[in-house]
Amino acid sequence: MRRFYLSIVAFLVLAISSPVHAQGCSQCRDNVKQTPPHVQAAYRHAIVLLGGVAAMIFTGTLIIIKRNS
Repeated sequence: MRRFYLSIVAFLVLAISSPVHAQGCSQCRDNVKQTPPHVQAAYRHAIVLLGGVAAMIFTGTLIIIKRNS
């Protein structure tokens, strides 16, 4: 039961926290601006793919930890 309450508290802390905005590297932004539009679209697509892979690895790790505990 204690784990349930801790997970509820953790969820509320994450849900209530203020939004964070990325700093954005000006050098990267300038370099990407100079590329053609299809290359910019490829960069955006790659960022989404990398984020998805990171989320899957994180979720998989949580599942493995949950099973073994």
